[in-house]
Amino acid sequence: MRIDQASSKRAGIHWAGRTGAAIGALLLLGGCMSMGGRDAYQTSAIAYRGPDQWLTTDNANAVVNAMAAKGLIPETIDCRFADTTPGQVAYVSKFAWKRAPANTRYHWGIGDPTYLASKEVKANRVGLRRVFAKVVRDPASGQKVGCSVWVS
Repeated sequence: MRIDQASSKRAGIHWAGRTGAAIGALLLLGGCMSMGGRDAYQTSAIAYRGPDQWLTTDNANAVVNAMAAKGLIPETIDCRFADTTPGQVAYVSKFAWKRAPANTRYHWGIGDPTYLASKEVKANRVGLRRVFAKVVRDPASGQKVGCSVWVS
C-alpha cells in the first residue's frame, strides 16, 4: 500500500494551520485578560466609589484598608482641592492599585507640601522610599496640596 505524499503533506499543513490559529486565539485572549494589570486593580475600587470619583480622607482610608485586605497597595495617588475657600482644608484623592509584593510596607499621605515633607522624613527613618508624588496648585487661591506614596 502506497501513501500519497502530496495529499499527506497538504493535510498536515491544513491541520497545522488550524492548530496555529487556535493557539494564537488562546494567546490573544490570555494576553487581553492579563494586560494592564494596574487597570484591572484600579477598577476593583468601583465597588467603593467608582474609578472616576474622588475620595475624602475618611473614604480613602476605608478603601485603602479594604484593598490591603485584597493584597493590593497604592501604586499612584492623584489629589486635588475639594474646597478652595480660604481657611478650609478639604482635599480629595484617587488611587491606582497594584499587587503587593511579599513583605511590603507602605504609607500614603495628602496635605500641604510642608506637612508631606515632615512625613517624608518619618518615612525615610523607617525604611520607606517615595515611589510617587504630586503637587497641585489652585490658580485662584494659590494654595498647594501634595500627595505621596512611600513603599519599603
